[in-house]
Amino acid sequence: MDEKDQRLIEYSVEAVIIAWLVYLFLYQNFLLHTWHRGLPLPPKLPFAVFGIIAGALFFWYEWRRFEKELERKGEVPLKSILPVALKGENTNPGEPSEEKQEGEGVEPVTGKS
Repeated sequence: MDEKDQRLIEYSVEAVIIAWLVYLFLYQNFLLHTWHRGLPLPPKLPFAVFGIIAGALFFWYEWRRFEKELERKGEVPLKSILPVALKGENTNPGEPSEEKQEGEGVEPVTGKS
């Protein structure tokens, strides 16, 4: 399986779990807020619909992020084209280097506090 199939499975499972948790959360809060003993239980269908909508929105959001990530992988940034030796060096020879020389500004470690 390639990365796209793996992410599809992962996001699908996460969306189902989120839909189920949203359904349970909304239904439980509705029961705690409005239901009293002796009354018949309210229908679960509206809460299930809200849960499915929340799961679908989560899946859509994650899938769009993944597609944008794939598009960015296709683009080659300018920094990766530069040779490795030039990445950390100062390009202006007249300016002092910000990097410290070896041993400069480092105090020796002693056992005394």
